[in-house]
Amino acid sequence: MNIKKLCAFAAILFLTGITTVKAQNGDDIIQKHIDAVGGSDNWGKVNTMKLSGAMNVQGMDISMTQTVVNDKGMRMDISAMGINGYTIITPTEGWIYMPFQGMDKVTPLPADELQSSKEKMDVKNIQLVDKSKIAKCEYMGNDTINNAGCYKVMVTDKQGNSQIAFFDATNYYLVRTVNKIKMQNEEQELAVNFSNFQKLPEGITVPMTWGTEQGDINFKSIEINKPYSDSLFKPDVEVKK
Repeated sequence: MNIKKLCAFAAILFLTGITTVKAQNGDDIIQKHIDAVGGSDNWGKVNTMKLSGAMNVQGMDISMTQTVVNDKGMRMDISAMGINGYTIITPTEGWIYMPFQGMDKVTPLPADELQSSKEKMDVKNIQLVDKSKIAKCEYMGNDTINNAGCYKVMVTDKQGNSQIAFFDATNYYLVRTVNKIKMQNEEQELAVNFSNFQKLPEGITVPMTWGTEQGDINFKSIEINKPYSDSLFKPDVEVKK
């Protein structure tokens, strides 16, 4: 092969590579992500998940537990310095009690906050491994997270909630999500970084570390398909409206 043909061949390969990158689409990336973290069959068998861990904020240990029963409820319990707080989401109601933030009673979640939080009631939706719950995936180009090349995808669920998801271009693990949330009547951007991936006996791969602006949440244990009473998703005391 002479030099002209070699250069032409190299150019074709280069252009083909560019075309392949441009041809990326959100649906393909999501499917590759699902396959990478265990596949639809394994995730389809997951009905409940309980993650238990802790984070350290300014030298103070804060224990955290998130319990999810698909389409029935999500509860996040937080404990620090002997004080307990929680957030509960159900299909029709939600409550929050955070004495760390000065709250002195359990408070019902406003309708808009409840609506935007319903995705948290599905283990598969949290990990973006259930395509049936996704209405639209829009590929937004490439980015870099912690020096790793990533695919950036805008994911909108069937409730109309959107988030930006970043998938490692090498293994298709979900490494970051960016959501807009309402907190104290103000819209804020919440970014969570995922790392320390571990394959569970159930054949699914999950991140054991969730990085936030306040600090890293390190989960020590994950329990799959344990039974939980409906009472778990009710306030611990009578709610004063």
